[in-house]
Amino acid sequence: MNSSGPAESPGGQGEGSWAWLAAGDGRHYCHRGRFRRASTPPADRLAWYVNDFTLSDPQPWRIPDGESEEMAVERKPALAPAMTWHGADRAVFDSAFSRIMAGIAAGRLVKAVPVSTAAGECPGGIGPWVRRCLGMDGGGAGGYAFGWNEGSRGFGGFSPEILFQIEGRRLTSMALAGTVDAAHAGELELTPKLGREHAVVVDALRQRLEPFGRVMVGRREVVAQGSIRHLRTRLNVQLDEEPGPAALHELVQRVHPTPALGISPCRDDTLEELHAVREAAQAPASFGAPFGVSYPGGALFIVAIRALFWEGDAVRLPAGCGLVAGSEAATEWDEIELKRAWVRRVFGLG
Repeated sequence: MNSSGPAESPGGQGEGSWAWLAAGDGRHYCHRGRFRRASTPPADRLAWYVNDFTLSDPQPWRIPDGESEEMAVERKPALAPAMTWHGADRAVFDSAFSRIMAGIAAGRLVKAVPVSTAAGECPGGIGPWVRRCLGMDGGGAGGYAFGWNEGSRGFGGFSPEILFQIEGRRLTSMALAGTVDAAHAGELELTPKLGREHAVVVDALRQRLEPFGRVMVGRREVVAQGSIRHLRTRLNVQLDEEPGPAALHELVQRVHPTPALGISPCRDDTLEELHAVREAAQAPASFGAPFGVSYPGGALFIVAIRALFWEGDAVRLPAGCGLVAGSEAATEWDEIELKRAWVRRVFGLG
């Protein structure tokens, strides 16, 4: 399904508004042009969900306006834009690591995800290049190609993780936690720390989904995304009834944030601590947030990770890691650098 509207530039800046999401099964959704905001999506047409990590927007839905047509995607070879990168602040990460591990040692926390953010500049803006890479599937990056641009701000990348997908009364979600590079893939099934990290996410998702129907937990498996390997467990729910537009909002609030990108236990006080850690790391507000599309009979929400985030010429590249008992700072930092290097490589940014 490809559709778009006439292009515009809100506020006269940037390249206008556009949205992109590849469903992973050959379908993809794309719009370019004018969007209007709404608190709920329409039941009879496609709409986009764009929010921040704290779900603070009371009107997170963007409804395309205008005639539908396929969004043009440049496919001819092109040179990557010039980028200047600055190293991420290791001291900020170490401070967050110590704070979280102290909470785990005290029994107050079970798992939490600190973020480290690298920054850079791209003269002229990186949005057009990101959109081209999404259309080219990042040279076979894998995962769910996604992106959103509004004026001079936006984000785009290739997420390996869905928050949930709905087709009729069937809901699918996944626990994606536990990460190594390809050379150490065998450690995913053997390392106790990685197993604990993954189990926390599976248990939390099962508990959060149970009010909506019978939850069936699949087997744990190792999945690849380029040079990265993850542990993944799929969860399926036969919903008691097909969710209407208002029910999607309840599902997002119920499931997000999972411990894969959030904190466990998930309470007001622990979420405040997580937000403080993210702010200290200057994490983009949309990093790890739900991003998705709804359409008659279904919806798909991905988790906005493995991505670039931009505003004007400024570009940020965040990455996180899951901390549980037994986590070591050097190993977790290596995981963050692995994820950042993968994103730079997929976008051809060195």
